[in-house]
Amino acid sequence: MELNGQELSNSSRLVSHLQRSAPASDDQFVPPMPCACDVSVPYDDTWPGLVDVLNNGPYTLDRAPWFDASRPESREFAGVWVMDVQGLDSVPVQRDISEAVCAGGVASWARDTSRQLTFSALVVACSNAGARYGLNWLSCVLRQSNIRGGVDLKFYRSHPGGSDVPPATQLRTAYGTVLTKSPTVVEVSGKGGSLRHRQASIFRVEWEMVVTNPYLYGESATAAVGWDSIETESIEWAHAPDCSDTASCDLPTIYNAECAPPVIELEAAQIPVCGGCLPLCAIERRTWQLSGVLPSVCEETTVSMRVKNDGVDPLTVNFFWRPCGSTDSCETTAPMSVSGLPAAMTVVADSITGRPYIDNNGTRQRQVGIITTPTGAPWRPILLDTMLCWELVAESAPGAQYTVILELRERDS
Repeated sequence: MELNGQELSNSSRLVSHLQRSAPASDDQFVPPMPCACDVSVPYDDTWPGLVDVLNNGPYTLDRAPWFDASRPESREFAGVWVMDVQGLDSVPVQRDISEAVCAGGVASWARDTSRQLTFSALVVACSNAGARYGLNWLSCVLRQSNIRGGVDLKFYRSHPGGSDVPPATQLRTAYGTVLTKSPTVVEVSGKGGSLRHRQASIFRVEWEMVVTNPYLYGESATAAVGWDSIETESIEWAHAPDCSDTASCDLPTIYNAECAPPVIELEAAQIPVCGGCLPLCAIERRTWQLSGVLPSVCEETTVSMRVKNDGVDPLTVNFFWRPCGSTDSCETTAPMSVSGLPAAMTVVADSITGRPYIDNNGTRQRQVGIITTPTGAPWRPILLDTMLCWELVAESAPGAQYTVILELRERDS
């Protein structure tokens, strides 16, 4: 389990610290923990393949994330073993019911609420000083989530052992995780017995967190869009575009010849900037079919779009998704407009956080008015049902130069 990219709990590391094992090479020789023979694990449900998947071995004390050579008690701390987590099941739903005057009631709109997480874990050490050091280290890691917006919590949603499922497909990430109750010792054991003030070396601690984004996301899959088709469509005018006299227009006009038209005074006005508008003469339409994504029953896929302007002029392009082969405008979904993106800049529409931003050489910067929709409404995250076939459509001025990269992540229900 990782919090903000830092290891929070690793039962395989903890069990490895409590076992006496022969090093594979001379450079891996590290003195064992003082209580390696005193603490036993009667039921070991760790996954032996974790160290190979994470590629962060060998699990020795000097490689532990809490190790400090200047603190002897850090060598007496074995790690944190999470025993139970409540709140990581299905997405919580809130729906209020108002009783009707007659029989029955009326249901309000369903709303996915935040997740309330409750953790119970063991802080295992060889001494009371080591346990106190471990408790302080645990609190320090958890307090990283006190920042605005919270941090990411990464974990395996199921035990990969005894299954043919690829371990990477079981990884899940919860975004917007914040600490709401700090770790509290609820039970002690180990050296000194199970009484307080007797130098207990094992603490059972509990703490609470809230996930503001209630969804659990799988690992990302990146797809570079290589357009399957590019075509230019000319605009068909209802009458001549240079029509200045109504008599020369193809369409009939109806007016009273005896009624003098009113005189309208014309004043020069500043032409407003039209965000998201396309040229009137012709548009270039590009299509690309989404493939290579395994369909998943009852799981939606979030699509984050990264658009880079490869030209020298500001880029304006409209995107939308539609079922493969469909030309019905009523079947389009997830509209998005990129308006006035400066040359050589990259904008990202992040469907995880729901906030678009400018990616300036790896630095996130605020964007204003670049990511919108063709109607001017705020952009909303893109969600697709992978059981269906989808194609991405882009409309821009002919010859526009831009690159599109998609980041796909499945979302648990």
